[in-house]
Amino acid sequence: MRGNQGPSHPPFPRIGLDIMSQRDHKLADFAFLWANAQVVKKIGLQAGIHIDQPIGIWNYIRIADDIVGQMPAGRILDWGCGYGQMTYLLRQRGLNVTPFDLGDPRHKQLPAIPICRDLAAINTTHPTNLPFRTGVFDAVLSCGVLEHVDEYSQPGNELRSLHEIARVLRPGGLFLIYQLPQQYAWQEALIRRLRLGYAHPRRYTEAEIVAMLLEHGYTIQRIRRANLIPKNLTGMPAYIRSAYSRLSKPLITLDGWVSNMPGMKHVAGVLEIAARREGLLGVE
Repeated sequence: MRGNQGPSHPPFPRIGLDIMSQRDHKLADFAFLWANAQVVKKIGLQAGIHIDQPIGIWNYIRIADDIVGQMPAGRILDWGCGYGQMTYLLRQRGLNVTPFDLGDPRHKQLPAIPICRDLAAINTTHPTNLPFRTGVFDAVLSCGVLEHVDEYSQPGNELRSLHEIARVLRPGGLFLIYQLPQQYAWQEALIRRLRLGYAHPRRYTEAEIVAMLLEHGYTIQRIRRANLIPKNLTGMPAYIRSAYSRLSKPLITLDGWVSNMPGMKHVAGVLEIAARREGLLGVE
């Protein structure tokens, strides 16, 4: 495990943060993640797929800002942290982040990219059990993770994971879910129909994920959609990627509006859910 030597630029101040300093910090975040994306591309890692275009990076920054808006302080578990882009962004914003991922800690080698240098992730080989005390976290983040649990392990582990996440959350703690594929997303349907690449085998309706969360001791605080406007441009023509690069931030803002419009929201790409951990049999 690597020691945490601190972020590459000062974290967001908690008080008196003016508009200019917010802008400067976000630009520094973007520059750091973009530099990582270039290293990822150079060494040929697939893991860079979500930060290989500016709009993808700005989307992660948007998510980090949204999380801090819901919990300005506290301890959060980055469940399925990968190479750590969300851990990095949340640490920059002053949160106490514990990155966690699957993998044998004796053998798992992180790639030689800057974002991994200070990640200090906790790894385990068990697909569902979390090596943490009961009620230790103020929040747990799943950013593009929950939908892959059964896919990469075995059926039933998705539900076991929801129970285990409830266990490590304190009563009243938040389970924050982002990038959860929606059942009728137009992009997923197009990818499957034209066989354009990877499509998520596990997708959710709002009613389904709400029922799952309620059954496992959560109450729903907020549900919204995102990604009606595509964020992943892998395989798209260069002129489209170039246009997206120039318009990334306005497109992110526009997406927040159109993805939640009546008649449009059910074909948006993903669900974003904030759920609060209440009582759960066997957890209290």
